[in-house]
Amino acid sequence: MAELERMLDRAGFGLTQVHLSGHRYTLDSDVFDAIGLAASPTVLSFDSRAAQARIERLPWVERASIERVLPDRIDVHVSERRPFALWRLGTRHYLVDADGRVLGPTRPDAMPALPRIAGEGGPEAAAGLFALLSAYPPLLARVETAERVGSRRWRLRLADGGSIELPADGVDRALAQAAALAGRQALRGHSLDLRVAARVILREGRGAGHRAGGAAEEPPAVGGT
Repeated sequence: MAELERMLDRAGFGLTQVHLSGHRYTLDSDVFDAIGLAASPTVLSFDSRAAQARIERLPWVERASIERVLPDRIDVHVSERRPFALWRLGTRHYLVDADGRVLGPTRPDAMPALPRIAGEGGPEAAAGLFALLSAYPPLLARVETAERVGSRRWRLRLADGGSIELPADGVDRALAQAAALAGRQALRGHSLDLRVAARVILREGRGAGHRAGGAAEEPPAVGGT
């Protein structure tokens, strides 16, 4: 096999060129490592399926295609995942996509147009929450951070310092209530608790005390939740 590889290389089929396209966030070096050129000295011996699978395991890569271009080149095109939200976990920040896949670490101020989420389980549930929030643009515009609490429900931190406690179930109903109530007045440091379907509770001074970084904590139970 080694002798055949040497013959192909002398005949001009040595793999000497790689053309990369389509990537913005994925490093060239990561793609080259995934291609594995050292294991495939010629175009004809290059295992494009195995290389494609390795490239698609890179965090940012959604799809990859590889084409052999005889005699000595391969063309690699990468389609990357789109960042959906910026996720805070403790003191670290990450970009995540709509499927909840962590794309990589980032700065807290990166991509300011993206939604901000926090807490364990946030990336996997964020797309569903923001799909519901999109029905209430004025409320959505006021959400500063959506915190996942206990990996089962959301707390919305608002830009005016207020917060909205959502239930684990019936989030669409609670958001309709929140949009109606918060739309009439700014919460300004108050907490609107909608965890119990039959109750609307407005607490003073809860929002401001929890706006800084740190893990989201479950507030005391209200009315049997």
